[in-house]
Amino acid sequence: MDITNLDAVNFFIVPLSFFLVILTLLLFQGIVVSVISRNIGKISVRHPYLFRAMNWWGIFIHELSHAITALATLNKVREFKVTSNRGYVIHSSNGRGFFQWLAGQLINVSPAFVPPIIAAFILKISGYIDSHGIFQYAGPFEPVSIISTLYLRSIPYVVKTLGWLFLNLDYSRVKNILLLLIFIFSFSAAKPSSINKKYGQEGDMQILIREFFRFPAYTILFFLLGIMFFWLLFKFDFQLFSTLIIFLILLPILSLFGLIFNYIFVTIVTIFDSSNKFHIIISFLVSIIVYGIMRQYIEKQYLINTASFCVLIGFLIISHANFSKRPPS
Repeated sequence: MDITNLDAVNFFIVPLSFFLVILTLLLFQGIVVSVISRNIGKISVRHPYLFRAMNWWGIFIHELSHAITALATLNKVREFKVTSNRGYVIHSSNGRGFFQWLAGQLINVSPAFVPPIIAAFILKISGYIDSHGIFQYAGPFEPVSIISTLYLRSIPYVVKTLGWLFLNLDYSRVKNILLLLIFIFSFSAAKPSSINKKYGQEGDMQILIREFFRFPAYTILFFLLGIMFFWLLFKFDFQLFSTLIIFLILLPILSLFGLIFNYIFVTIVTIFDSSNKFHIIISFLVSIIVYGIMRQYIEKQYLINTASFCVLIGFLIISHANFSKRPPS
């Protein structure tokens, strides 16, 4: 791809086109995580221990994201505290100026990126994903074409690839069950912490925005360095460039899958709550039998998983409906 004929406007707008797509994914992730995090409250009354455990894990991953990023940017973590309803990380800076400002901004935004990075690493070492070849851009290198390619080709491809991955996993294997649990419990951590007046704390996003406006020169410098890095990487290592772009797209989509699994989990727990233990045991046994029988005769794992899950939920709903219609004895 020839970039020597780019004018001054496109020099800035082309990188911003990629940024716009990634930013919209992150905003959508933020909206979904805000909704899903409230959804967990549905099980708080009947399952207080599970509710507190899920809250604790989400807060732990959130604060761990801050701590990991602080250490990665050469800051010291002075205090790390997590409970089932709140947590915080206190870190001390080891420098001044632009780089310390940038480190602080990365620490603030880290919960949106570190949890899916951990999940992507687990998927990678498990041999489940390969980012090479997803982003193959062949159209004109101008904003409209870039945005349409990412929205209409790359993002749908990532969603389809991840969807088929989870549908086709063999959930009779322990490592796949553990992988599913990680996705169910970890991604509520992607929600930025909010203002806590009781403890005098500002939220992650409030600090992030305040620092951008407080140091406009650093903000402009960050913007210019980002554009220069974009073009240098594009020109000298397009393979790494394309891998980085698809990785940045992959992260919020991984979070969205985790949040969807979290919603399904809470919904299933709610369905269990409306059923008696006998119906739950029978439904589980029937779904396991269906899973085992289908594995002997069908090679397509997604059919086995879908049928077993539908049998489980179907039996619970039908048995609950029949049970609720019986007149009291």
